Amino acid sequence: MHDGDCGAAAATPAAAAGPPLGRWTKLAFGFGAVAPGVATGGFEFFLLIYYSQVVGLDARLVGLAILIALICDAISDPIVGYWSDNFHSRWGRRHPMMYASAIPVALSFFLLWSPPEGASQTVLFWYLLVLAVTVRTAITFYRTPSAALTPDLTPDYSERTKLISLRYFLGWTGGNAVAVWMFFILFPRSKTPEIADGRFNPDAYLTYGIVAAVVILLSILIGSIGVHSRIPYLTPAPPKRRFTLTLIFGELFETLSNRSFIALFLAAMLFGIAAGLSSGMSLYFLTYFWGFSEIETGMVFLGTFAAALIGFVLAPAAPAPSESSSLGINRSQM
Repeated sequence: MHDGDCGAAAATPAAAAGPPLGRWTKLAFGFGAVAPGVATGGFEFFLLIYYSQVVGLDARLVGLAILIALICDAISDPIVGYWSDNFHSRWGRRHPMMYASAIPVALSFFLLWSPPEGASQTVLFWYLLVLAVTVRTAITFYRTPSAALTPDLTPDYSERTKLISLRYFLGWTGGNAVAVWMFFILFPRSKTPEIADGRFNPDAYLTYGIVAAVVILLSILIGSIGVHSRIPYLTPAPPKRRFTLTLIFGELFETLSNRSFIALFLAAMLFGIAAGLSSGMSLYFLTYFWGFSEIETGMVFLGTFAAALIGFVLAPAAPAPSESSSLGINRSQM
């Protein structure tokens, strides 16, 4: 968490020492990352080409709607994070938001892939914009509190590394598994005499919306219920403070003065830019530039599984950080 959280936590009673995490608890917590993985995959791989090439919305309007949704997401992240850090309930500060997000995320994601037929450009733009913002905001109410549980689940650095590796692996694999299923099974079966390429059949995306929404719902519920028994051992919220945007963004700017955070932030930002450009344009290039078929495109996506597996194996084997590094990152910050 950021510096402001650390200051608040100083006055917060420590959580009771809980029993070691069981295998199924770890798997459930890791499986919870599948929901953001599937939702992100939909935005990165399919949303642009679906609305511009299948639905018929002007590509500039599609890009604008996605951009606005991402900006709203960037604004909602620190707000939801602050609210989650300071939320008081008998289920702790994380679980209420995680449970509350399940149905809104799944329902809005399904509706995103079933736009009204014959609608005007204006109607389609607002339909896409409202649902894209809803999906991104709703998933934040799950993703942010869920990820923040990691340091509360175990104080051990190695265990935290394994948990984070498992979440990244399952989230990445889950999102890409749905994409591979589409290219190898759904798109080829969606060909018709009128539509020679299943990637341009709107019915395929309707099926995708249903399946992905179910997977997202199950992931959120399993990821939340799987660690529900740990609530008594989680760090409680600090004493109540007045909720103001000035306080939230004041702590955000305070965080930006931390050298360690700046290093991690810049690395994450550059990675996000590269990954976003690559993912967002990949289906366009593979379809129109390289002329790949559905199966050939699926073969390209299969390569992501190897990358995720390598990262999953190597990350826990990385040496623990020293107490003080050149970036000022110590074990407790990790």
